[in-house]
Amino acid sequence: MSDADGFPQYRRDIQYSDDSIANTLELCIPRPTTHDPKQVWVVFIHGGAWRDPEIDSSSFRKAQELLLRSPVAESIAGLASINYRLSPYPSHPQSPSNPSDPARNARHPDHINDILAALLHLQETFRFDDRYVLVGHSCGATLALQVAMKRYWGAQYESTFALELNVVPPVAILGVEGVYDLPALVSDHSDQLIYRDFVKNAFGSDEATWAAASPARYVDFEDSWPDGRLVVLAHSLEDELVEFEQPDLQRHLLERQGWSTEPGDRQLRVVDLHGTHDGVWQDGTELARAIETTVQSVQTML
Repeated sequence: MSDADGFPQYRRDIQYSDDSIANTLELCIPRPTTHDPKQVWVVFIHGGAWRDPEIDSSSFRKAQELLLRSPVAESIAGLASINYRLSPYPSHPQSPSNPSDPARNARHPDHINDILAALLHLQETFRFDDRYVLVGHSCGATLALQVAMKRYWGAQYESTFALELNVVPPVAILGVEGVYDLPALVSDHSDQLIYRDFVKNAFGSDEATWAAASPARYVDFEDSWPDGRLVVLAHSLEDELVEFEQPDLQRHLLERQGWSTEPGDRQLRVVDLHGTHDGVWQDGTELARAIETTVQSVQTML
């Protein structure tokens, strides 16, 4: 079916929850549904330190257009990009948060609750089960791996656990310029109070909570994500905001839990990107390249 027949289809501002006006997502359906078991969905979670109102679901659009013209285009059944409630940012120069705005006063676990609600909406609507690649940029990578931290959410937050019982985790997770260890991030930037501020705004002042919410400190991926097949950690040495130590910490933890760069049931890949922290998504090229690499790897596993 050609573009003249109505594809790709784009839909924006799809409300997946009534918690706030921020609980929306946007979709791209490249072609009519074929139910091809080799096709996967690509679902994107934006970054922005859990609080930046200028970074939202639209940050995926340039990469999305490149993917629609890429060698993996025929392997993609659909694409989605998720908005979620943000933490307070009263000092933002253009759009300071208001204490009365539920869309701008989120605190953990609100962000991950929203991601789970969005995934549940997508899975119930399109029935793709685990046939999706969950992609996150920066704090979006934190959230992507938190989706796989099922037992942690169950132990700490009953409401989240009840929801997540209905969410099927992805076959693969791709973290791009990701934050994986919150205490290490704050410690490495102890001379820059902005890091402590945005982590504290998102997770509270208890540093034990920071550690417990950090994917690079989670010891139970094997039990909580038994069907996970692939983790890709993509990072640029030119990233001026998040150091390469972050994906290194996540890689070492996964290796200790049996994930390997060798062929097998639980594969781990590291992809070198080029560009600044936000530059990798701003023109779309590097983000799209990382997703292409991930989708190609997933195709060999399906």
